[in-house]
Amino acid sequence: MNNKAPRKKIIKLGIRQKVLLLLMSVLLIALSISGWLALQESKESILNEVNQRGTDISRFVAKSLIYSVVGYDYHTIDLLLDEITISDEIGFAKVTNKKGNTMAESGDSSGAASGKLVLFEEKIMFENEEIGTLTLGLSTHTTLSRLESQKYSLIKREAFIILLIAFGEFLALSYIIIRPVSIISKSLDKQAQENGQIIGTIPITSNDEFGELAHQFNILGDSLNSANYELKSRADFADNQLVKTNLILQKQSEELHILNEEFRRLSITDALTELFNRRYFEEALKTELGVSKRYGDTNSLIMIDIDNFKVINDTYGHEIGDKVIKEVARVMKKRLRNTDLLCRVGGEEFAALCKRTEKPAAIELAEVLRHAIDQLKIPVGDSEISVTISLGIATVTEKNIQTHADNLYRYSDTALYYSKENGRNRVTHFDEVDT
Repeated sequence: MNNKAPRKKIIKLGIRQKVLLLLMSVLLIALSISGWLALQESKESILNEVNQRGTDISRFVAKSLIYSVVGYDYHTIDLLLDEITISDEIGFAKVTNKKGNTMAESGDSSGAASGKLVLFEEKIMFENEEIGTLTLGLSTHTTLSRLESQKYSLIKREAFIILLIAFGEFLALSYIIIRPVSIISKSLDKQAQENGQIIGTIPITSNDEFGELAHQFNILGDSLNSANYELKSRADFADNQLVKTNLILQKQSEELHILNEEFRRLSITDALTELFNRRYFEEALKTELGVSKRYGDTNSLIMIDIDNFKVINDTYGHEIGDKVIKEVARVMKKRLRNTDLLCRVGGEEFAALCKRTEKPAAIELAEVLRHAIDQLKIPVGDSEISVTISLGIATVTEKNIQTHADNLYRYSDTALYYSKENGRNRVTHFDEVDT
């Protein structure tokens, strides 16, 4: 025979059950109270809504009529007023100009005296000046009929129910929810440390969801402390790895920049002579001529060609031909000024862009180049090769910049051709060519 006393069963009430029980009690009490006061409040609220809606509609329609009133477009105004008075909500609409004369009118305004219409007036403004007035009449028949059909006693009872529910919710939130939450919040505020560790526990032991939450949080706190320590160790390791990775990326970025610069240099440099190539010459010529057009500067272009270069190639071979090109390029670059741009634009053809150089100075510089090459002796085995060059010059000045700038290359090439056709080893300016 079992003499053990029966275990007392504990009824557990959760937060939702507690709140529901309190609210149901409030509702049972509230259902015995009438709500006539609610009718007045509802009526006032609805009328305020009507007034607000009427004000909004009047403002919107007034803005829509601005340009029609300014332009005295009676037909458009009349159409718009007829359109808005079709609905049951708006029973009357009228527009008057600033002198008070009626521009258009639609609907019947007689209901305003009996309270069936609520009239709204809105000024029609254009550039902060009043140009007319809009009068709208909103119908209150439907709203007032609905209010009057309700039972005063029911509305009054519902009003008291709302008040009691609000009071009950306040009690429920204050004593069932807010108080435990406040305890949890204060406990959490004291438990968190700067290093992320959680100390202490939440002192709630109630037999509901908050008590269960406190219990689970206390268990979770221990787990989080362990996880936080491990995470901090991993974060330190990740930071170190990130620093190393950033250093590697920075080094790679610098190497890539150097490589890009080298690619850029190779793309505009002639491999044989290490002068600028034709691509760079065309870009530089276009840029410099644009500057000349803008500021009226004088520039000269000297086209240079090695005389009888095919004979040298056929006689000595391409290797010696390349040597000749390199030597000619070296000598000319040495004789040119720092501001001059020397480019190899073809096999044995060169171009020298002489910035801010007048015709006499360009001819003198070209003669210096011609003479230097004429004196050049290129050793080939036991013998030496002598070479000459032909040169053609064209100059753009402030006076002819608009007509000659775009043709500077063609003019200098024409002068070069003239030099080659008239004995070679000479300098010709385009102005001397009989065109």
